[in-house]
Amino acid sequence: MRYISKDFVIRGSLIDLSDAEAAWLAFDKRVRTSVRKGEKMGVKIRPFEMSDLPTVTSFTPNDDDIPPVFEDRHHGYIAEAEETGEVLGWILLAGVGRKLFMLCHASRPEGKVRQTPNLLLWHAVKTWAGGPYRYFDVGASYRQTLQDYFTGFQQLEYPMIMRPPDISTIQITWTPFTSGLYAIEPGDAAVGEQRLSELVGTEPKTYFPNGFFAMRSLMRECMTDEQRANSEKLLVISAFGEIPDRVMVASEGICALTSDVTDHVGAILIVHEFGVPAILTDEVATIANERGLVVIEDCSEGWGSTGTGTEGAIRLYDFSKLFPVQFGAVAVGIEIPFDRMWNVHGCFDLQKKELALADLATHARPLDEIRDGRARVWKRYISNLMSVSDPAIEWNDTVMPYAFAATVGSDEEAETIVTWLQRFNIASAVWRGHNAVLLPCHQSLSDRHVDYVCGAFLAMFREKCGLPH
Repeated sequence: MRYISKDFVIRGSLIDLSDAEAAWLAFDKRVRTSVRKGEKMGVKIRPFEMSDLPTVTSFTPNDDDIPPVFEDRHHGYIAEAEETGEVLGWILLAGVGRKLFMLCHASRPEGKVRQTPNLLLWHAVKTWAGGPYRYFDVGASYRQTLQDYFTGFQQLEYPMIMRPPDISTIQITWTPFTSGLYAIEPGDAAVGEQRLSELVGTEPKTYFPNGFFAMRSLMRECMTDEQRANSEKLLVISAFGEIPDRVMVASEGICALTSDVTDHVGAILIVHEFGVPAILTDEVATIANERGLVVIEDCSEGWGSTGTGTEGAIRLYDFSKLFPVQFGAVAVGIEIPFDRMWNVHGCFDLQKKELALADLATHARPLDEIRDGRARVWKRYISNLMSVSDPAIEWNDTVMPYAFAATVGSDEEAETIVTWLQRFNIASAVWRGHNAVLLPCHQSLSDRHVDYVCGAFLAMFREKCGLPH
């Protein structure tokens, strides 16, 4: 059985093509010296032609990297001796989106004497600086000598992991609870309840085992049998104008949903998706007041974002989405009697309530501290993925982010990436209709965790030199 590595995170080397001079100054001094030396050794660089292919294939170590079909996005350059025209080396690039990848880079012994590897790479940078590509991906390698060579051109860096670890207990989840925290003893439930009141107020409350059953119960509680019989619908207002999947699942067998304010509406649900506040418009507020409609505000993913927790007569908070605890949710502004919780909603669990509050006593932290932790994670996603993706959601310091949305070319590409990330035990999802992959963004993720996620994400581009297009 042959040992295969590539299952730990390394750092790739990236060049910013917006400014060739800045890139030059970022190169290792030995690289710059080599280029200056080579410029005096009679080397001519010209564009690659298909007639060169047999020649360059003969000295390219990994000739399986040479594409079977050359496309417009492939850009090659040949280094040859000025005095004889002998081919000394070549470089082949592939353009994908905003980035140029280095596919092949090989030289003959005489070419190496004349510094053609560094001359070719520098020629490529000068040629494409200020052009249609924003970055030049020099590469990342698990061969130490090659990795050292790439690092000499490193202006920026990115994480890379090319295959799932053979033995791995790494688990990247949507919520901040980790198995290591299970070793910490719960605190005093009364203290947890006091901390919760400081966060969400002292109004009447109803406790639930989790946010999903809380939402189902509130839908059933606020949409009467008569309203359902009259085909009245629950109006869902979200930050992005669409009904989130989790809301659709929660409503199954309970009530019909709509995002159209002109529909026959029996109650209103505001959802702060991914931490982005949804706005209750004057029109909807007027309808709610005139008809006496109950407004439920789902703050599960928006807890801590400015402007949330202010619109609903009933406000729902899911403990596990903000704090590193396993269980618990609370609806503030309603106190559902015990017999109804048990007989109608079927989700009363006194022991779990006490445990959830006891864990809050131990693990609840100030909202500003959590926001800072999530902002750190968000910014690292942007830094790591900037060469292939932009955030699909704009962030500012008033938002408590729940997920990071990384743009890709299509929903189909997002599906491919999500399937790949599952092999690394990384939670992710396709944000359908937005051409984006949703990634966890919570305070329990260290920089190393984020690098692991991004390294696996970027491997989809590095290994295939771009997703199918």
